[in-house]
Amino acid sequence: MNSKNSLLGFIKNEYIYSVLTKFVMIAVGLIQSVVLARYLGAELKGVNAYITSITSVGDVIVSFGIHHAYPYFRKQYGRDDIIEDFTSVVFFSYAFLEIFSLAAACFAPVSMEVRIACVLIPLLGYCRIISYITYIEHPNVINTWTVIMQFLDLIYIIVLYLFTERNYAWSVSILFFTNIVKTVVVTAILHVRPVFQKKLFGMLIRLLKFGFLPMIALLMTTLNYRIDVLMLHQYDFITNAMIGVYSLGISLSDKIVLIPDTLANVLVSKLSKGAPDEEVARVSRLGLWCSILLCIFIAIFGKLLIPLFYGVEYENSYSIILITSVGVLAVIYFKMISQYNIVNKKQNLNVIILSVAVGVNVILNFLLIPGWGIRGAAVATCAGNIVCGIFFILYFCRKTGVRIGEMLIIQRTDLEMLTGIIRKRI
Repeated sequence: MNSKNSLLGFIKNEYIYSVLTKFVMIAVGLIQSVVLARYLGAELKGVNAYITSITSVGDVIVSFGIHHAYPYFRKQYGRDDIIEDFTSVVFFSYAFLEIFSLAAACFAPVSMEVRIACVLIPLLGYCRIISYITYIEHPNVINTWTVIMQFLDLIYIIVLYLFTERNYAWSVSILFFTNIVKTVVVTAILHVRPVFQKKLFGMLIRLLKFGFLPMIALLMTTLNYRIDVLMLHQYDFITNAMIGVYSLGISLSDKIVLIPDTLANVLVSKLSKGAPDEEVARVSRLGLWCSILLCIFIAIFGKLLIPLFYGVEYENSYSIILITSVGVLAVIYFKMISQYNIVNKKQNLNVIILSVAVGVNVILNFLLIPGWGIRGAAVATCAGNIVCGIFFILYFCRKTGVRIGEMLIIQRTDLEMLTGIIRKRI
């Protein structure tokens, strides 16, 4: 009984539990990406990547940074006084927006990819906001369900792989299945019980005012991730298959920061409850070194494993991963410090720094894609991410007095904390 209680106490630590679940997600996600890439092939994967890039940008715009208002409002007024009105505003706003988007998708003179994106965007916006609130209120619960949802996605893709022939409709169904399941689950976890009241209109206005700058910041972030695919699609010599290869490389590169990503979600929960500035530095450096280990593994084994698991048509993804991995490490500092800025209502700094990074990315894409193709887009993305990370580190260290070394190097206190937790639980 004591050993069982010790284990339960150990995994109840929100950071440790987040990391454990993220390792499971990395494993499941890699299997999922293998099956998906082989089922779709490079051509359809490129189509899905283009739709996903459109929805990612649209999702940010329609969510309007509303979710970033929640930790600030919660810190100011308390959970019980804000959560019902907040979730009610979100539910009714996005229900209306979904109806409008369905009508637009039916009648607007646009391509099929844009029609599909129109239907998905309000769903994604709603899910982004509710998921964010759930991470703050129930971080361990949402991390558990995120793993479960990833298993469900994997099962669905395996069923398609075994029992259907690849085509456009089935490839699009994967996007709908993933996002519908996630929307239902996060709504159930948070127990969203919308109540329509006149005061919700005033609440919505307040949220939109607060969310504008975070929305711009998040839009800049998303463009920094997605502008490359959108720009690649505009060049006639870049095929959907080439975009599919590029998107696989980018998606595998993004997995390097999965652990810091989940730590950032827990960090915002801690900061909204009064954690000190040093918490940002501690989580940043721990996230960095977890990601460096993944980088080393991918660099050593990626050239062999990508053709083996994904197929020969994706072998050029390895060079994309190598190019972008350094930039992805720099993104860790954006993820952590931007949360600190949001909780402390300093969103304008996020917007300024990210705008500079996106500018670097766009300019380099224009210069490099014509000559270097998808590798040029990878270099542009890497450079934008590095610029972003450096500026965030310099700002945070100047603002808080934390030394740059504390942002990068594991400290003795980290090791003492970890060994202390282990000894305590044992």
